[in-house]
Amino acid sequence: MRRKRLAVTGLVMAFVAATAGCSALGESAPSPEDPAGGLEKTTIKVAELKIIDAAPIHLAIDNGHFKSEGLNVELSMGGKGSVNIDNVIGGTIDIGLSSYPPAIMPVAKKVAELKVVTDAITTSENLFLLVVKKDGPIKQVKDLIGKKIAVSSQGGIGELALRTQLKINGVDITKEQYISMPFADMPNALKNDNVQAAIMNEPFLTQTLQNEGVSKLLSPFSGSTANFPTSGWIASKKFVEANPKTVAAFQRAMAKAVADAQQRKVVEEAVTKYVGVPPNVASLMTLPTFPSSTDATRFQRVVDLMVETGELRADQRIDMNTMVIDGK
Repeated sequence: MRRKRLAVTGLVMAFVAATAGCSALGESAPSPEDPAGGLEKTTIKVAELKIIDAAPIHLAIDNGHFKSEGLNVELSMGGKGSVNIDNVIGGTIDIGLSSYPPAIMPVAKKVAELKVVTDAITTSENLFLLVVKKDGPIKQVKDLIGKKIAVSSQGGIGELALRTQLKINGVDITKEQYISMPFADMPNALKNDNVQAAIMNEPFLTQTLQNEGVSKLLSPFSGSTANFPTSGWIASKKFVEANPKTVAAFQRAMAKAVADAQQRKVVEEAVTKYVGVPPNVASLMTLPTFPSSTDATRFQRVVDLMVETGELRADQRIDMNTMVIDGK
């Protein structure tokens, strides 16, 4: 009987020592009743965009990856990436999806401090296309002179890539010719001749090519801009520094979702469910690369492009290592 009491006492003392050790390190081990594991915030506000880039965040929610990290994501729809960045800076959302130029610009101009929480997509061939009406006046690249071109954000990644391609073709387009609007509004804008060309992304691109009587003019992301990092999930430096465990939980959940997104069928189902495209369109759309790492070297290509196209001055060139979270 005495031996039994000694064994139980030993187990209790071992447990007390283990939990005391966790406290000494300033952390407590998460339990089944406390999956958050000491997150600074267990609910965060995240703004997506109605494009294929956002598919992994829906997978992270549907497949329970955020829940397993003790994290609740309140997801809202942003109109465009630049609006999401404004809201991140203003503090009305914690993390927002955006193409990289609207996130880089305020950092380069020293009006905000932002961080790339995790990468979203890298382009693949035909993921973005510049399209025109089949029966319209534009038959070749030089016909774009003086015409209005729809872009998702002025100074955004699509516009910058297009500028590079136009320069190669010897065509000069003024900034006033670029008209900013959501991808979803571009088909009607083309049909009504409010714009004569549009840089479109999936899944709207395939749907438009099927239904709206448009044709491809050129691919903005080819040659020197092929396999280009285009978008990411952005937060303020203040939020990242105040909530390191929360941010790390978000990154882990998204990494699991990116692994899920390597299966085409999974992405098709997410886009059908959350973007509202028909299954037959989803089955034909071009998929991007969903990167498994957040790499400052890749992102530096965006800064270089912004300088090359005059969107940034040479003295405003930033090192993207400063925008990537330490340890990623």
